[in-house]
Amino acid sequence: MVDPSRPPEDDVGHGTHVAGIIAAEVNNNEGVAGMTWYTKIMPVKVLDSSGSGSTYSVSQGIIWAVDHGAHIINMSLGNYAQASFLHDALKYAHDRGVILIAASGNDNTDRPGYPAAYPEVLGVAATDPNGVRAEYSNYGDYIDVAAPGTSIPSTYPGSRYAALSGTSMACPHVAALASLVKAANPNLGNDEVLDLLRKTAKDLGPAGKDNNFGYGEIDVRAALNSAMGRGNSIQTFPQRIRLELQRLLGFSR
Repeated sequence: MVDPSRPPEDDVGHGTHVAGIIAAEVNNNEGVAGMTWYTKIMPVKVLDSSGSGSTYSVSQGIIWAVDHGAHIINMSLGNYAQASFLHDALKYAHDRGVILIAASGNDNTDRPGYPAAYPEVLGVAATDPNGVRAEYSNYGDYIDVAAPGTSIPSTYPGSRYAALSGTSMACPHVAALASLVKAANPNLGNDEVLDLLRKTAKDLGPAGKDNNFGYGEIDVRAALNSAMGRGNSIQTFPQRIRLELQRLLGFSR
């Protein structure tokens, strides 16, 4: 969307890092392992080489991704201004069954960030290694879940690896889990997947939903057990997906 005449090369590093959290190659004796083994990444470049961009380009990117078959859209970006055309793009995606997940922002404020604060989107806060809200993570009543976001190692341009912090790093943990849940139960709709992620999250902070963690920190095992418990048998899946679910849930081969 930044330059339609060029491929979506990452000239910042942010997108490569986010993508690696979701789907870095495994069993290759180097680097890091992504949360998912077989998820396909559709790179849609909506921010320029400074890491900035317009709400219009983000909206265009969402529509383009939907029209080209995206199932889940990870949005590790945001600002504090509402825009009707961005909301319309999100509604377009939601109405076509796409799962929408966005980072809350890194300014330690309860000011709603968008797209995370739109009702069609799962808003993600960040936790640190001590299981508390990361000091930079935005918070508020629009937060749905939290995920690890501090000093997360992942892939980086130039055949390198880097540890970065931010709700941008928390967001792909949730997107990856959504992908695994869909693999475990392809019959679940987008709202059902988001509801499952909320209900299976590990409650942190005050009992119940709160402004720091939403419903809590995502719980991969609980989410997949819940998805598998909704009328599916692991034996019905292709071998590569079955092996990944066995790895995550501790099934014997």
